[in-house]
Amino acid sequence: MINLSLERINAKSPCPVTEVHGGYQFETESSVIYRIRFIEEMPIGGCDTYQFAISRITESNAGFDPDVRATIFIIIDEFFAEYQNVLLYICDTSDGREEARNRLFVHWFTIAASPNRFTIKTANAMVEGEGIYAAIIVENTNPKLAEITRDFDTTTEALMNKPEE
Repeated sequence: MINLSLERINAKSPCPVTEVHGGYQFETESSVIYRIRFIEEMPIGGCDTYQFAISRITESNAGFDPDVRATIFIIIDEFFAEYQNVLLYICDTSDGREEARNRLFVHWFTIAASPNRFTIKTANAMVEGEGIYAAIIVENTNPKLAEITRDFDTTTEALMNKPEE
């Protein structure tokens, strides 16, 4: 279980963040509720890895809200302040909008992340007929950075070159 400091998060976050079973939650001024979870995955490059999951709980779509991006990246910052692990981001494929989600997340990351603090590697592959978009985020100070990126590259290359059944 990932335990983050809500005090530090809420000191910076435009949306109040609370802890809920299995993760963290926040609500925007437009009453849209988001849940953030960190799900333990297989290690990458010998480093503990957590899938970073963003879920919109509320069905309504209030449009672009910069507070959502800001709150998500404050939570990511706190994760890396506490842990020297890998974040794995896999885009939801339930509605066919995974490519757009991937572009948006990578764009958000380039805007919100401190320059030169992180390495982000992205990949996409067709797996069982579905387009899978994934990314890893690692702090550049992680002593296993080279092994992590090599392992990610090897795994994604194997997926991309896997023949369709």
